[in-house]
Amino acid sequence: MTPYERVKCRLEGKEVDKIPNMNIAMALVAKEAGTDYRTYVLDYRKLVEGNLRCVEKYGFDSVSVISDPVREAAAFGSNLIFPQDGVPYCSEPLLKNGYDTDKLKIVSPYDNDRTLDHIRAVEEFRIRVGGEIPIIGWVEGVLAECADLRGVSELLMDLAEEEDLTEVMDIIFRQQCRFMEAQVKAGADIIGIGNAVASLVGPSLYEEYAFKYDKATIDYLHQMGAKAKLHICGNITPLLSQLKLLEADILDFDWMVECRDIRDITEGTSVCICGNIDPVAVMLQGIEKDVAEKTGTCIQEGGKRYIAACGCEVSKDSPENNLKAMDDVLYIK
Repeated sequence: MTPYERVKCRLEGKEVDKIPNMNIAMALVAKEAGTDYRTYVLDYRKLVEGNLRCVEKYGFDSVSVISDPVREAAAFGSNLIFPQDGVPYCSEPLLKNGYDTDKLKIVSPYDNDRTLDHIRAVEEFRIRVGGEIPIIGWVEGVLAECADLRGVSELLMDLAEEEDLTEVMDIIFRQQCRFMEAQVKAGADIIGIGNAVASLVGPSLYEEYAFKYDKATIDYLHQMGAKAKLHICGNITPLLSQLKLLEADILDFDWMVECRDIRDITEGTSVCICGNIDPVAVMLQGIEKDVAEKTGTCIQEGGKRYIAACGCEVSKDSPENNLKAMDDVLYIK
């Protein structure tokens, strides 16, 4: 099977020759591209080359444009800082003085260098590996984008004080739809939705502020014929019963979420679950035996809709043999 066929069959609940390897990699991709992080996030050609190298070297079954959380923030007008070997960030929150929606203009993703670079990466992947390897585009979830524009601490205070964020979140959602549509048209098979801040709120706040936007985002992708991959770092155990209802095609889960718990909650649905291997204690600090054993446990506990991955980003310093040991275990004997 090609990686594309393998992932497609897994999503459809069909037999595969290998459990898909869908690790998230960013700093590792920059390393494999032979460049610093700043160049990796600013030059889609380096991002593409590094991803293809990871497919060849470590057996990854997808390529992805994930790199940093502030591409959309740049399109909204945020000023960004680009460390040479670190993740870009906003010099200050665009909405630091409150939710002034006049500052949020919906723009074409083709008119901003950072979002256009994202689209160009998808286009290049389509030329290089379209139909052979699944291409994953990427957007921020609406709640996460609020955090990028407002600041995490400020947003959490606003949620605690029951601030009405409907207007600003509606604007962000419409902008994200444009960005997703551009990536799907460019050739993305799957869109990853990053909503890490959701793990910091409880079920009631998630229901009030985030659920309907995550659901609308996933539904919009399905209307376009694309698949949705929801990624929320951290402990999402309290949210699992809600996340199941979103009907994402792939639901990522971090190492602190029990594999059996998420399997039991999503059993009987079409949701594939992806993750659980600790990127630090196992992949980075462990030895090959540790990685193989943990991967095997995840396969056993995850069931027939499990997709292999670390719970979050793979460290660039992860031993090569550990990454290869994980992939070796995934082949169906």
